[in-house]
Order: sequence, then C-alpha cells, then structure tokens
Amino acid sequence: MIIKTQKDTYEQYLTDASNMNGRADALYIPESSDEVSDIIKKLNSEKIPMTISGAGTGLTGGRVPECGVIISTERLNKILSIDKENKLITVQPGLLLSEMENELSNHGLYYRVNPTEKNASIGGNVATNASGSRTFKYGPTRDYVEKLKIILPDGEEIELKRGENFALENRLELKSVTGKKYSVELPEIIMPNVKHAAGYYIMPEMDVIDLFIGSEGTLGFVTEITLKVDSMPENVLGGIAFFSDLDKLFGFVKSVREASRKYDYSQIRNYFNHSLNTQEILINNSSSKLENLIDARTIEYFDNNSLRLLKEDYHQIPAGAEGAIWFEQEYMSENENEVMEEWFNKISEFSILGEYTWTAMNSKEHNLLKEFRHALPQKVFEIIVNNNTLKIGTDTAVPDNYSKQYYKYLTEKLKYYKLDHYIWGHIGNSHFHANIIVKSDIELKNGYAFYDECIDEAIRLGGTVSAEHGIGKLKRKYFYRLFGNEVIEKMKAIKKVFDPNNIMNNGNLFE
Repeated sequence: MIIKTQKDTYEQYLTDASNMNGRADALYIPESSDEVSDIIKKLNSEKIPMTISGAGTGLTGGRVPECGVIISTERLNKILSIDKENKLITVQPGLLLSEMENELSNHGLYYRVNPTEKNASIGGNVATNASGSRTFKYGPTRDYVEKLKIILPDGEEIELKRGENFALENRLELKSVTGKKYSVELPEIIMPNVKHAAGYYIMPEMDVIDLFIGSEGTLGFVTEITLKVDSMPENVLGGIAFFSDLDKLFGFVKSVREASRKYDYSQIRNYFNHSLNTQEILINNSSSKLENLIDARTIEYFDNNSLRLLKEDYHQIPAGAEGAIWFEQEYMSENENEVMEEWFNKISEFSILGEYTWTAMNSKEHNLLKEFRHALPQKVFEIIVNNNTLKIGTDTAVPDNYSKQYYKYLTEKLKYYKLDHYIWGHIGNSHFHANIIVKSDIELKNGYAFYDECIDEAIRLGGTVSAEHGIGKLKRKYFYRLFGNEVIEKMKAIKKVFDPNNIMNNGNLFE
C-alpha cells in the first residue's frame, strides 16, 4: 500500500475532467483487495469519509473528494482471466478501457458497449453505467456485467453473479461471503424510459447486481468485474451521411431507428444465455434477409456548427450540409451488396447530398471515421484552452417521439441566449450533448440559465438529467429535481443499509 499525506504529491487526484477541484487529507493506493478491505474498515471505524479515484475522465466530479481521504484504483489494474469459450473477461477496476480492448482484440474478441473515452477505467464505467456509440443497439455497461466482487464499508466482501439473486416484491436480500445479511427495501420509482444514468437502478424483481452498477461508488468498492464480450463481427459497414434539411435528417433517423428495431434487440442483448450466436439471432429475427437489411448499431449526430469547425481539416464536407449522421452496421459477407444498396437508397430518400456520403468497410477506413468523430471534442477543447474560456455541456435524453421537438427547443434557446455552441451526440437514443462555449460573465450566466431550462424541458418530456455521465457532485440539484426529495430520501435509505456512517464516496448523488 502506498500512502501519501503531502498535498503536493496527490494534487492531481483532487480534480477530474469536469475541472471541479476538491480537498483531501491523504491518498491511499492499495495493490490488493485485502489492502482495500483493511483501509476501508479502518476508515469506517473512525468515520472518515473516502472517495474512490479512477482514471479521472469523469465529467461530474465523481472522483473529486470533498473531504477525508482518496483511495485510488490505479494499482488494481490487471486482467485476471479471459474465458474465450464462454466469452468472459474478468478484470480489476483500475484497468483502462483501451488496455482491455487491445487485449481482447488479440483473442479475436471485442467489447460491445464502446464508451467514447478509452482512457476511462473499467471500474469507472461500472460506477456510472457508461455507454457509447453502440448503445443504440447493444445497451449500456449494465447489460454486460456478469459478476462483481465488492468490499462494503464494514469491510465485508460480497460476490454477486447475474441471475442468482432477485428482489421479491419490494425486498432485496443479500449475504456477504462470511454470511452477514443485508436487507434493502426498494421504493416504488418510475425510472425514465430513456437512456438513463442518474441514481440507483430500481425495478420490480430486479437482479441485485444491478443496484451496484451505476451507483457511483456510494455503496461499496468494486474489486473485480466480469464482463460478457463477443467474437469480432464478420464485417462492419460505417458511413457518414450529410443532410441539407434538418427535418429530413430527423426523418432519416426515425426511419433507420424503426427499421433497425424490427429485430428483437432484447434477445440479442441476452443471447449469452442461449446457444445461438449473434448472426443466428439476426437471421432468426428477420422474416427475410432481403426484406429489410438495415440494422444499425450506431446512429450519431453532428450539427452544422460542428461540421463548420471540422471543415478546416476535412474539406470534403459538402457545402450546404446542415447536419450529418454517422452510422455503423454489422453484416454477413453474402449480404454485402444488398446492405450497401439498402443504406444508399435510404440516404437518397432523405438527402440531396447522398453522393457525398463517406463509407468505411475496412479497418483503415473505419479509423478515418473515428478520427473524424474524435476530432470534434478535441477541437472544442482547443478553443477552450486557446481562448481561456469555459464549456457547459448537457447530457440529457428524451423519449424518441420527442427527439426532434426537444432538439428544436435546444437550438431555439441557444439562439435566444446568443450562445456559441456545438451539438453532437447519440441521436439514435435521442441523447444530445449541447456544448456551450462561454467567454464572459454574462454568457456564463446565460449558459447556466439555458442548462436549467433544458433540464426542466427534458424532465417535462419524460426524459433524464443524465443519460451517460452520471450525477457525481455537479448534478446533484438536477438529480433532486428529477426524482423529488421523497424518492431521494428512499434512495438514501438504501445507502444507509450498506454505509450507515456515510463514508463511501461521500457527496456523490446526495447532498
């Protein structure tokens, strides 16, 4: 165990990608689960708050301590096993996503979720129920967590395996490795029926493991994670299609979304419990291979401002493009020509710029599209640094039937407040990131007014205040606004069962 008590030796742990700053009295860097258990028991007995520190890529201040001590996962960063036959990988929480994906590729495997930030830790992904560009088809981290080992604040270890322990009515029971029992009363909560990462996952007859996924480290310290992975797809078609008319762009998204969802994705997400492989399920869910071959796994959006910014380096972006859609689809070789034709027909139906569509069918071409996608947040970051400005970013999602309405609401409010902005995001899930560049005090005031108003509108439409980044500390007031004090108090009661001294990730989710 490494222990640092001089602030200048752990100052970088006092912030994260949100630029929020915190304070702490010491940093602990354990190298085993036994060391984790020892330090947590000590802190709990002395009622000293602790904050779990991952890779620092979070955008909501989740790893930023408000007091007490920091426990870093950086030395708990090993791949413990890869089971190719059952397509499982077991890792420690400090392993970076990029490291896991690289090792999986060496075995012909891949992780379906595909979070954007590859320098994030797997533990952080589990803590926030992270998602990514393929969430439209494959869902978030939760859908792939098979096992967790967790150290609770009292030092007890629990081992959770998906499918073994479910809530009965409103009661959830579990036992530690030594036999200590914990009983949780589940409140009746209506969760937003959208892509959602805000607070505890609570559903009737839920699997106990799901309570800990997305709990932002407030219930326990995860020491081992087993994830379901898959064989590399046979082929992937990628493309970026440009549109001169936003109404037609939304029409295209709706059409692609509906065509893709003709397949039973709930079965695909749970195919691991069956003997079928992915391609067999795709065939079984299609009444005819050629009836409708569009089956998107990725539907991502870039607005006009984003395209103008990228045009500095990508001159082939066509003039008159008001927006663009990045799409991906897995397919089998025998259907290649038909899949290509179906996509180009669909694009031509909604866009006069179809001839400018970029396509990718091999690794080199796919990497070029990924570079294009990742160049956008990098360019926005450069604007912030070079001009010493700030950024305010939204993470809201709404039901699909309100997608266009909500987007127009965002753009009208941005115009009203005269705010420089770039909008991109997961339009397949009706999930938009409006990134606002503020350069003065009045713009900062207007930016936060816009943020408040778009949060309220998302809630009014049945959406969520956080679709993928979590609540952390920066979004606590919006978390309360989403669920109300009564529901929040019931969630706090769940935390009290496991953490009666309120030491675990103190300040995340709850005031």
